[in-house]
Amino acid sequence: MTVARRGAGRTGRHAAACIAACAAFGAVRAAPEQDTASRVPQGYVLNCMGCHGPAGAGVPGRIPPLRDSLGYFMRMPEGRAFAVRVPGASNSALSDADLARVLNWMLLRYNRDLLPRDFRPYSADEVARLRRPALMDVAKRRAWLIDALRARGSGNVPPAY
Repeated sequence: MTVARRGAGRTGRHAAACIAACAAFGAVRAAPEQDTASRVPQGYVLNCMGCHGPAGAGVPGRIPPLRDSLGYFMRMPEGRAFAVRVPGASNSALSDADLARVLNWMLLRYNRDLLPRDFRPYSADEVARLRRPALMDVAKRRAWLIDALRARGSGNVPPAY
């Protein structure tokens, strides 16, 4: 009988530990999602930084910068669509809402001074509407946008790559 009690005691302790672990896991799972402020930069790191770099500078002659560049495109509807339809954005695993958050974060972090006065942040609905199909010839479309922006007098838009 003593052996049975010892086993029962261990089983009880193991069961209690298991229940506590499950409860702790459930509490973590039930906790609200990470704060958007910390989740958005992670979205940039996982979906944009590999090509555009940690500071959004791109690679001269190969990958266009996001910093001090993307904000110009917000001055015309075609530019807003462009930012959502580049393959890295359009084909990313980000939800429409998360892609909108990452785009808005990039625009405000890297391009605040270039945004038009009437700038409105992307919404999940706008991203869903514009996202597909992904652009096939990004360089050609970017060059067209830059020419159109320059024709409208939009300052020193960085050159097309």
